[in-house]
Amino acid sequence: MNITLKQIQDFSEKYNQNPKNKQIEEKITKYGLKNTCINEEIIKQNPPIFNIELSETKRYNQKDSLKCWIFAGINVIKRNIAKNLNIDIMSLELSDNYIAFFDKLEKSNNIYEKVIHAKTNDLRQIQKNKILNNCVIEDGNWVMFLAILNKYGIVPQEAMPNTIESNNYEKWWEIYREKVKSDVIHLLEYKKKENNQIQLEEIKNQFLRENYSLLSKILGEPPLKFDYNYIDNNQENISIAEITPLEFRDKFITLNLQDYIVLSNDYYGWDKEYNKKYRYYDYTNIYKKTDTELLNVTSKELKELTIKQLKDGIPVYIGLCFKKSCRDDASGVLDTRLYKYEEDIGIRRLTKEMAMKLNETYIQHFMVLTGVHIENEKPIRWKVEDSYGDKEKVNGYYIMNDNYFDDFVITIIVDKKYLSESQSKLWEQKARLVK
Repeated sequence: MNITLKQIQDFSEKYNQNPKNKQIEEKITKYGLKNTCINEEIIKQNPPIFNIELSETKRYNQKDSLKCWIFAGINVIKRNIAKNLNIDIMSLELSDNYIAFFDKLEKSNNIYEKVIHAKTNDLRQIQKNKILNNCVIEDGNWVMFLAILNKYGIVPQEAMPNTIESNNYEKWWEIYREKVKSDVIHLLEYKKKENNQIQLEEIKNQFLRENYSLLSKILGEPPLKFDYNYIDNNQENISIAEITPLEFRDKFITLNLQDYIVLSNDYYGWDKEYNKKYRYYDYTNIYKKTDTELLNVTSKELKELTIKQLKDGIPVYIGLCFKKSCRDDASGVLDTRLYKYEEDIGIRRLTKEMAMKLNETYIQHFMVLTGVHIENEKPIRWKVEDSYGDKEKVNGYYIMNDNYFDDFVITIIVDKKYLSESQSKLWEQKARLVK
């Protein structure tokens, strides 16, 4: 049955019977939803005070690049690199552009390889198998960041600085995406005629050379070697000549990143269980190298492991749902009670479990945790380093109430040495495939 005019009249009568409705309506239409519903008392309850806190660093600004997953990875390793360089952390910047360049090149190779090895030459079947879905998109996670770091190393910002277009991803991505899809058509046409694997690889290599050239013209060509000059904490001028990105990584990163694992508090779908290990099929940038595995545990366990790593002075990479309805960029507060939506406009919130099952809560953003305030052995609020500069929030940091962690933090990355004995055994189990 459709809505009737009689129902509308009834709705209006009921609405106007409560004088508060008109009062709220006038405020929202004049001052906006958030300005009307914000609870200033909640902001006061979240001061930027933490009893476990890492040193502050120079904040990155990802602008319109969509590279939060890269910046979060850099924010995990930069303190360790600065320590090993014996350099002021505020003067160290690492190149996000370098990581992004090779991520895009590898993603194109990933697409080509899937097409070459597909059992079909039919484009319709290729599309049905979702091989071209999100083709060479700016999207990733810790596992993808580490895969590029492992294969290509990393460089300081001055060795491969950002360009105008590297901070405006959507302006050039459609050009690159169309080029890669055009290549796929040519590969399929050749497969139909010859299907010679050696020749297909040669054609693919030509496409990759073209992609390298295209990316270099837009993002700048990545250095094979570079010189690095800086002043250390002893005020000495240090010069490092012709070092490769892999040598720079091996010399100045001493964190055991290969032991960093993904843990989640994930209700997505209807079949997830706690204390089970899962593997996400085909969520990768390097062909057949970067499937994401994770151990699904309670939110309480995520917090306990996070605190262990923070106590050792190491930030924690997190993936979360970045709800605008629970955040205030001016104060930097993230809190599920921040806006009086239930009271003022009658909103009923979903539980985390139902929100994830209905795809209302999902990973939208990656940041790092750099502090926590604990009272009576319980976390009260968390310090979160973002990658949108230092002009808003508290010098670029969010203050996340523990209730926000419960509802919206979905994954963390920690060294597996912090796992309990039982968690370690669970991590060793065979992963269940999630398609």
